[in-house]
Amino acid sequence: MNKKHIFTLLLTSILFGSCSTDFELEAEWKDIPIVYSFLSVQDTAHYVRVEKAFLEPGGNALEIAKVSDSIYYQNISVELVNLNTGKSLVMERVDGNDEGYPKEDGIFASSPNVLYKLSAEETGLKEGDVVRVVINGADNGESASAETRILGEIETSRFNPPERITRTRFNVPFNISWTPDEFAKIFDVRFIFYYLEKLPGETSFSRKSATWVVNKSVSVPENDGSLIAYEAGWESFYQALATQIPQVDAAERVFDGMDLQITGAGEELYQFVRVSRANTGITSAQSIPNYSNVEGGLGIVTSRYSTLRQGLVLADEALDSLQTGIYTRNLNFQ
Repeated sequence: MNKKHIFTLLLTSILFGSCSTDFELEAEWKDIPIVYSFLSVQDTAHYVRVEKAFLEPGGNALEIAKVSDSIYYQNISVELVNLNTGKSLVMERVDGNDEGYPKEDGIFASSPNVLYKLSAEETGLKEGDVVRVVINGADNGESASAETRILGEIETSRFNPPERITRTRFNVPFNISWTPDEFAKIFDVRFIFYYLEKLPGETSFSRKSATWVVNKSVSVPENDGSLIAYEAGWESFYQALATQIPQVDAAERVFDGMDLQITGAGEELYQFVRVSRANTGITSAQSIPNYSNVEGGLGIVTSRYSTLRQGLVLADEALDSLQTGIYTRNLNFQ
């Protein structure tokens, strides 16, 4: 009987806040490099995670996952190659826990948290550059690689939504508009809502925030760099606030502005989301296909770009809905 293994790759949402995605695959036993990275010209350093996925015949997957030597390679080299300039750099092995990127506790060993790093100053990446991540020295003696194009700026529209939002009627949709880099194919759209809060017994206000995730995966496969408009509804905005802000008797709260955040990612993440959705639901097959752009391994290497439009204001009817609306009237906004 052929030995099989089951592994899970946790794709951390460097791209989309705290969002994460599980890859669950079953295959004939062999050593498989697992590679994932989100590269951005906005970052001060670039990171690549490389892990290995295999289960020795007769082994216990849950026990092996707790041993760091079982999930990390000890002697690999990871290179970042800029195909536009021909520049190739070997990345430094670091512990993500020391870099400010701790690994969440779970099935897999969380310490050390092995990442491979280069500073942005060293790489000099520019928007439009095509880069290749190359892994050499894996236990199977083979190399793995993946390519992506570095994304450029996303420009938000100052008209949709307007800077001063006067109405937020549940049954009247509104548009969110932005102009992205033409190579961005999928977008995360969210509002960050700020408020001042003073709880009973406190003598001063503290600034808090809540996040309305409008859509984590707005897909635009035919994006040509022109204006994109997405239609949203205000009811889910107030529902999000009611879910995240606790009701506290005698609390005092004051609205303190909103920001619109739009993050775009490349073709690779779009394809992963598309393939993952293609075989879900009650009519899906038992084994869900998984997308990977890593040759000689599995995982996702892509690029992202994030923009923040600050200082949006709720006024007039919109502010009244916050104070007296069915979802938020017990949150004590003044």
